[in-house]
Amino acid sequence: MNRLKHLVKKYLWKQVFHHRIYGNAIKQNKDFISGLDETGTFSKKRLDIFTTAGEDGILLEIFSNTGIVNKRFVDIGSNDCINSNCANLAFHHGWSGVFIDGNNDLLERGKYIYSQHLGNAVSRFSFVHAIVTVNNINKILSNSLNREEADLLSIDLDGNDYFIWEKITVINPRVVVAEVQVEKGNTDFIPSYNNEFELYETNTPKGASPLSMTKLAEAKGYKLVAANKGCYNLFFVRKDCMNNLKELSVEDVLKENA
Repeated sequence: MNRLKHLVKKYLWKQVFHHRIYGNAIKQNKDFISGLDETGTFSKKRLDIFTTAGEDGILLEIFSNTGIVNKRFVDIGSNDCINSNCANLAFHHGWSGVFIDGNNDLLERGKYIYSQHLGNAVSRFSFVHAIVTVNNINKILSNSLNREEADLLSIDLDGNDYFIWEKITVINPRVVVAEVQVEKGNTDFIPSYNNEFELYETNTPKGASPLSMTKLAEAKGYKLVAANKGCYNLFFVRKDCMNNLKELSVEDVLKENA
């Protein structure tokens, strides 16, 4: 059954993902952007084209304040590149980037859909099959980006996110999205690094606490500015790019999502 679903999503992608790529999705993006202001206060209106907890809108609001250098992203743990918080930027805002995932079937599905939709313009993207570790992440990024900087780094590894971000030194993106274990709340908690982490999500919470991830962000020169609905993805902005954005405390984002 899973194999059948995979093939349906891959080869009938125009039907399966039509509402995300065409028609009303384009209008929703335009309407959302036209309603943004530059006060640094996030809109209560959510935008979910490819995401489910407001990430698409949060990223557009953040970049409306920070500005953009080259419209490049790095998505570590990209799934099929469709169920990704970078997909809206790729399909509707002209971004390019690097998708990295340990599941080759999912990555190939994404590569097929992007190539079918974009034709030769798919060359804007790299699709890297790799199990990311603290020992190889900088080499993977160096090889994939050719020393280019990225505006956005998204890390969704179901457990090792803290250690991977801590280890990254070859890029210094304006914005970082990192997955946390919200159940650990405003306490210090960093899980043990796991070389055998699963490629598939389970119902077992994993990852560092929001507080510990925010402390890492501060050490790397970033401030907490937002969280998605559910508070399992935190959004950090490099200090020199904050402009009108307001720094939030962990208590702020947990209270907002209580």
